[in-house]
Amino acid sequence: MRFVFFLIFILVAGCSSPDKKNKSPSTLSESIQLEVEELKLANGMTALIVPNHKLPIFSLYLFYKVGGKNEVKGITGASHFLEHMMFKGAKRYGQNKIDFLIEGSGGSTNAYTTNDQTVYYENLPTTELATILDVESDRMENLLLDPDAFEKERQVVLEERKMRYENSPRGQLYLELMQTVFKGTPYGTSVIGDIPDLKSVSRDQIQAYFKRFYAPNNLTLVLVGDVDSAKAKAILTEKFGPIAASPTVKEAHESLKDEAFTPKLTSDIVVAKKGESPAPLFMLAYPTVKAGHEKGYALDVLSSILGSGKSSSLNNQYILIAKPMATSMYAAHQQLEKAGFFFIGGELVRGVKIDEFRKDLMARMKNFCATEVTERSIQKIKNNYLVDLYSGLDSNAGLAQFLGERELLFGDWKKYRQELELYEKVTVDDVKNVCAEITSSKSVFVSVWNKHK
Repeated sequence: MRFVFFLIFILVAGCSSPDKKNKSPSTLSESIQLEVEELKLANGMTALIVPNHKLPIFSLYLFYKVGGKNEVKGITGASHFLEHMMFKGAKRYGQNKIDFLIEGSGGSTNAYTTNDQTVYYENLPTTELATILDVESDRMENLLLDPDAFEKERQVVLEERKMRYENSPRGQLYLELMQTVFKGTPYGTSVIGDIPDLKSVSRDQIQAYFKRFYAPNNLTLVLVGDVDSAKAKAILTEKFGPIAASPTVKEAHESLKDEAFTPKLTSDIVVAKKGESPAPLFMLAYPTVKAGHEKGYALDVLSSILGSGKSSSLNNQYILIAKPMATSMYAAHQQLEKAGFFFIGGELVRGVKIDEFRKDLMARMKNFCATEVTERSIQKIKNNYLVDLYSGLDSNAGLAQFLGERELLFGDWKKYRQELELYEKVTVDDVKNVCAEITSSKSVFVSVWNKHK
């Protein structure tokens, strides 16, 4: 690990405090010292501030703890719909003014919605800090939801749904997998929303959903860049401090018990879905553990051994052979707040029989546990992971996203220290054990192909 320690130390030296710069880190978790200032407002809002004066710019990330899992039948897609509407204007910054203001200042903005969160972010010159914080406080408290704009955006969302799922074989594949693995749980729906709900959901329903979840006590705000911490705290307190907390958001989160998200597979499930893909696309998934679980780190390592890079096990076994069975293959471990799943996916060569391939893959998975997990393969993955991780922290946006995700998911941005320690401790036996565990569990195999009936 000498190379990793050396690289990490160089990459994060700028984040270290003066009294720690000359001390050699004894563990990976000590190799990075983030100087994060915290602000907790009386209304429940959390703000994290990291000054970085390299360039006169900053990144602002707002993590709202609301996503697809918070929706119920009738309002599926509400979180994503609101993501769109948040750019359509508020009381002080009317329709279309937000994008114009940000782009006119030479900045950029965007947002995304997942099963667990909705995130808004901006990258701007330092001179625009007070203005953008005013914008964000305005649309949290005074979102317009103009009726005409609402109906126009409904059509935009419906078209996005078609583009991402109905007209996308890969989108079909992923949605079918989620709906099968998590059937009967809050994760078994589309984040964009079900078509009947998108067509029928009312402005009043979206407004009520907004009032419940878009509140300071459901927000983690992260500011990284060329900012004065004292001034930033004063502006944040002025702009967000008067906004009332949501009285029901805590109850909403507490009502979502972990056990309600556990997949209920009693047998292996095979789904063949007709789509537009001329070659079969597939995903094989096994239910695993939620984010933060100790086994998750060994599963992350396993997924990289099997599917990351040209020398990966799947690439060697199915692509770099005399008669390839696949044109592409990958593996990943996806951990959500309440559950997780390990999956392998790819595109098969035309002419390969899907059912025979599925049986071969599942049989080889058991063999992979014994043959592919070695000290060398684990060390390689750890090195790659850590280099990528710390390289990402070298930008304002990368660091802001890193901190916000941990604060929102675990309630403490300092969780990264424990994460690094757990990755460092992953052993050959740990990875072999989780591999044997998932390959002995029930699975879901989904394929999308234009030859399916």
